[in-house]
Amino acid sequence: MSLAKLDWRVVLTIATVAMLLQQAFSYVCQIALPILADRIAEDFGISRAWLGLYLFIQNITAIIAAMGCGGFIIRLGAWRVSQICLTLMGTSLLVIASGQLWMYPVGAVLLGAGAISTPASSHILARYCPRHLAPIIFSVKQTGVPVGSLIGGLLIPALLGVGFYIATIGESVYLDAYGAAFVAALIVYSMAMLLQPFRAFFDSDRDPSVRPSFSGVLETMKIVLSTPRLRDLAFAAFAFGGLQSVYAGFFILYLVDGLEYSEIDAGMIFAIASFTAVIARIAWGWLGSTLVSPRVVMGLIGFLGFVAAVLMGNFDFGWSYGLITAVAILYNISGLSWHGVLLAETARLAPPDKVGGVTGGVLAFTSVAMMTYPAVYGGMLAITDSYGLGFFFAAIPSFAAGFVFFRPPVEGKWLRLIRNGIIWGLTPARMFYAVSATVIGAVIGGTLVYGGLLG
Repeated sequence: MSLAKLDWRVVLTIATVAMLLQQAFSYVCQIALPILADRIAEDFGISRAWLGLYLFIQNITAIIAAMGCGGFIIRLGAWRVSQICLTLMGTSLLVIASGQLWMYPVGAVLLGAGAISTPASSHILARYCPRHLAPIIFSVKQTGVPVGSLIGGLLIPALLGVGFYIATIGESVYLDAYGAAFVAALIVYSMAMLLQPFRAFFDSDRDPSVRPSFSGVLETMKIVLSTPRLRDLAFAAFAFGGLQSVYAGFFILYLVDGLEYSEIDAGMIFAIASFTAVIARIAWGWLGSTLVSPRVVMGLIGFLGFVAAVLMGNFDFGWSYGLITAVAILYNISGLSWHGVLLAETARLAPPDKVGGVTGGVLAFTSVAMMTYPAVYGGMLAITDSYGLGFFFAAIPSFAAGFVFFRPPVEGKWLRLIRNGIIWGLTPARMFYAVSATVIGAVIGGTLVYGGLLG
């Protein structure tokens, strides 16, 4: 039966479920190597730090792919691009399964190139989703990330040690890290094939005459940076992507190494908090579709993410298990639950024929954050031996994002606004007030602190 004869609600449901699954299995590919990294590093006798290089190559490729994906999505069709992304990511798992360490950078490139699955899915949903429902529909689709985390977290470890009896040799063969990656790749390939029956309908808007070019990349980035509301979203993608990257990379290590938690207890906190992100993504989407504007939602996420990061930076041995879990939940429902609302708003503001490309341009800033934040955090950790300082650093852009979204978009260039603000603050009267307030605050604070010590 032709999908064109179905009610739009049915078509939208098919698209949403398909893209949710596509997103989920894409994320399975992204977390597979981090799960297997310890075993692989032990096999090759190398430092676990090699994973950082792999992720760096992956994110560099993701930035380039995100900025240049618009032409490919229009030429090939967003549905076909989604299939290609799954194929590329599945192939990255085959590279891991090969056991050839020198090929692993190729796997990182394939994995990064597959990151354009999100712009492709945004292009599809933007065609069939009414604008007033976009925040919640996009948020439902983006639950594919925590769903993928759950699938990968259960599937990859379960595959390790699974045995198969081979009658021809009369022995059982057990999967190691490379065998687990191979089986996971086959599952991802199967998901790409399952999308095929719907391809003709959902790619009916493709234009084979379009030729992707570097000029298209420049045009896309110009649209993002010259449109005030899209520019704000790009900043949010950077700020919130940074919050997400330091949490994903260092939270468990913070608890285990910094606070002497067991891996089981740290993993339990991580799992509980991650589950709340599924609910929060849908809740933020509903809120942005009904009671308040998506811009207000983004502002709330910015301020809540700031609070969560500052609280996390203050962890010490005096914090109870319950309090740390509560802060982790607050972090997850803010800094890890913004994707659906941001993508829906990006799709609404983008030119109708450039939704995928503009989404990729905005998400390129997320990839930049995921590359730079962990590097800065790692540098701070190496110099100060403090796990909390990096979270304070990550909190600052999130706080700024809260202010950005609780005021009207700034017309013109941000640099001009910053310059005008500096000039405004450097007038003699305002400088006098600022210095006076600082001195008075320092005197009061010093009196309280030293008075308490003397007492």
